[in-house]
Amino acid sequence: MNEIISWSAQKTAENIREKTVSCVEVTQAHLQNMEAVNPGLNAVVESYVEQSLEQASRMDDQWQKSGLPPLYGVPITTKINVDQIGSCTSNGLPALNHSPADKDSPVIKNLKQDGAIIIGRTNTPEFSIRWFTSNPIYGVTRNPWHPDITPGGSSGAAASAVASGIGCIAHGNDLGGSLRYPAYCCGVATIRPSLGRIASGNPCGPERPPITQLMSVQGPIARSIGDVRLGLQSMARKSAFDPLWNGAPNSGRPKKPPWKIAWFIDAFGDGVDHEVADATKKAVDALTDAGHELVEMPPPSALDAVNTWGELLFTETGVLSGETIHQIGSKEVIRVFEAYTSCYRELNLKDFLEAMNQRTRLQRIWSQMFEDIDAFLLPVSAQKPFLNDEDFRFPEKIPQMMHAQRFLYLVNLLGLPSASVPVEKYNNIPVGVQLIGAMHDDGICLQVAEELEKEVKWQGRV
Repeated sequence: MNEIISWSAQKTAENIREKTVSCVEVTQAHLQNMEAVNPGLNAVVESYVEQSLEQASRMDDQWQKSGLPPLYGVPITTKINVDQIGSCTSNGLPALNHSPADKDSPVIKNLKQDGAIIIGRTNTPEFSIRWFTSNPIYGVTRNPWHPDITPGGSSGAAASAVASGIGCIAHGNDLGGSLRYPAYCCGVATIRPSLGRIASGNPCGPERPPITQLMSVQGPIARSIGDVRLGLQSMARKSAFDPLWNGAPNSGRPKKPPWKIAWFIDAFGDGVDHEVADATKKAVDALTDAGHELVEMPPPSALDAVNTWGELLFTETGVLSGETIHQIGSKEVIRVFEAYTSCYRELNLKDFLEAMNQRTRLQRIWSQMFEDIDAFLLPVSAQKPFLNDEDFRFPEKIPQMMHAQRFLYLVNLLGLPSASVPVEKYNNIPVGVQLIGAMHDDGICLQVAEELEKEVKWQGRV
């Protein structure tokens, strides 16, 4: 194995700045690794071998001693559900895999401007609505830790790739856990940023529906929290394209360590896998040993938040996208979508507006709670990672899966930042936790997650 692919994004960028290695050498190492490991993963479904090497060569020619952008020469991957010039934004759908974008989405533009070299695009499920990563165009993506378990979804291929040393940072997005769950499954780190932290939207596609705009974010996945921070800083650069972009540096609260961290395991009162409970308790003990104050308390109104997320999202999806899903989706994804919607009631206009009021009320409750604590530690999922494509093979289990993932949804409804970090492996299957912060306190989430990462001494795959 070439040592270069084990370097962090930070070390890679530093070595390029110091000219101890060239952009071409770094890019070649990651491309060679991709050629070696990707056939067994099917994570990268569109590669840019010639283009990325040509870009790396130009960047070597343009190298200068100072003033290089922070990701200069760092190899990354992007996800096939955002616009990128010259690539189709298929979102896993054959019907959309025909018209290459002629503009970059804001997150892609920011990464390019910061010097990143995009070596490939990663897979996603149809419509990016599953916790599994497979579609009729490219097939099934696998988890590098275990061939039988899901890499997660919808950014499962992004997590699978970066866990295997294909790129230093992977781009993904999160509407119902699609950054945090893949990181959980693949033993890597991520942050679901605060709403508006990273500009969203596809300039070549239709406008995103309003509830999706309020609950979906873009974000980085990497092998360490330090690299997640670096990716976030780049992705979060200002863009006028997204009117919801918000550059607030923090919540405005004067906070510093040691941190006061709330935690709870069985937030919904119907049990979690013992591996999930053990990993959560290990995280609590590690942060306590690091000198922080850990307080056991149930997350406020958690079930109300989950139900409100589901009712708002699936009412919107059913009304605005249901016909399209039935027209161009596979029969398997249609069945999954119908199972999702059966878990939540479809709202009439009055109920919809009341649910929006409920969202504000819940955001206020959590905002006031964060006056007393700095972060909230919770499981990512109530269960260990699912078997791959389990929803397709056993659709009767979908309601149970929806229940297991409730730890994810409440964060999306509230719009809060949440960092996910791996903690332990059980039979070579990773399990981790998430650290939720107050609105705009992405930095605190990352600081606490980095403390935890240091204490548990996680040993990643590469």
